[in-house]
Amino acid sequence: MSDRQPPPVISPQGGVSPFAMREEVPTRTLLGLHVASDCRRLEAAQVQITGQGSQVEVRIVDQESSPLGETIAGRFARLRDSQFESPGEMALLAAELAEVQAKVAGDLLDRSLAGLPPPLAIGVTDPGLWHLRRDHPPCYASLCDAAQLAARTGINVIDAFAAADLAAGGIGGPVGALPLWFLLRDASRPRILLDLGRTVRLTYLPAANAPRAIGSILAFDVGPGTSLLDYLARRFSDGKIEFDPGGRLAVQGRKIDKLIEHWLDAPYFREPLPRWNPVGVHPYEELEESIRMAAETGWSVRDLLCTANHLIVRCIERDIERWIPAHEDVAEILLVGGGAQNGLLLAELGKCLPGVKLVPASSQGFDEMSLDAAVAAVLAALFIERRTAGLPNVTGATSPSLLGRWTPGSTAAIEGLLRAMAPATADELRRAV
Repeated sequence: MSDRQPPPVISPQGGVSPFAMREEVPTRTLLGLHVASDCRRLEAAQVQITGQGSQVEVRIVDQESSPLGETIAGRFARLRDSQFESPGEMALLAAELAEVQAKVAGDLLDRSLAGLPPPLAIGVTDPGLWHLRRDHPPCYASLCDAAQLAARTGINVIDAFAAADLAAGGIGGPVGALPLWFLLRDASRPRILLDLGRTVRLTYLPAANAPRAIGSILAFDVGPGTSLLDYLARRFSDGKIEFDPGGRLAVQGRKIDKLIEHWLDAPYFREPLPRWNPVGVHPYEELEESIRMAAETGWSVRDLLCTANHLIVRCIERDIERWIPAHEDVAEILLVGGGAQNGLLLAELGKCLPGVKLVPASSQGFDEMSLDAAVAAVLAALFIERRTAGLPNVTGATSPSLLGRWTPGSTAAIEGLLRAMAPATADELRRAV
């Protein structure tokens, strides 16, 4: 066991914790595993939760990031794109993932800090496989072979959070909204977490001491993000440019208002909340039409990239004004995602949101790479505490719902989890299995 000193404690003050109120709450350790949306990386975090009520403390004790390899990424891409050789490829993918997940979890435990209790559970989030059609409710299958992972590690596994939300009438996500509020909330001022990734996603984090704070949380897709910028860079450079590093090409172009209005006329931008797509926002039909317009008018790739950056900022500004209650009280926006390195994008955001600080989410003590894994761990903790992480105001579910599916680990692990869940009513236990 390691004798390393733990990192600083993140201790949100104020508000009521979603965790159970008990006379004595021991320190609890959980693992979180997050599979990236393209199945190319696995992020892992060992999380320690201590205290109760307003004194809950969360600490990421350790973290790990591991590539999953071309075999797993390729198999996932074939399944996602319906190009698999046989349906059995899904079972094979889940088994391959479980092998890597078990190894990474074992590596974290091997170097655990001395004195930490064994983890109660492993929370797992992954992109899953989705059936998405307008004439049918969305369907989801987890990529987690929970039985294999539990058998290899001996630890309880809690996964399939999206499936539980779908069963409650929601759209399946984003399921991480409540954990993100718990991890990143401020005591007295609301915040926004802005993910400037391939799809721009916004999470509104009310102040911890706000009335009905949890009921005011919002999370939704704003629109296309770096996927739009990357597509334009590749398409107009005949594949010579994969992306625009730091917005260096975009800053040399000019904004084309006519094109922004054309893009904003797409039906997507008129959709109400809840608005979330598990595979992201890909407005390729509108992009192809803009390519025709560019050819006719002589717009350059620099002009298109500049305009796309302004579109992203316009969408963010419009959605904040439209959907965020008391948005004028937001003094800080936490940034994650590749777009946070885009100088033009940040400069334009600063102009349209004067007085609002744009800061990296890592300023809160969380490494960006470990945040999704920490969310998975907190989702597992909420399940153990029998706290509803499914929020109707986020996913459109008919009622708040308990998210997750429990796959038992070893006998000792089962006993530890049952002790942590006690006392529980018979109805609560039925919902947990």
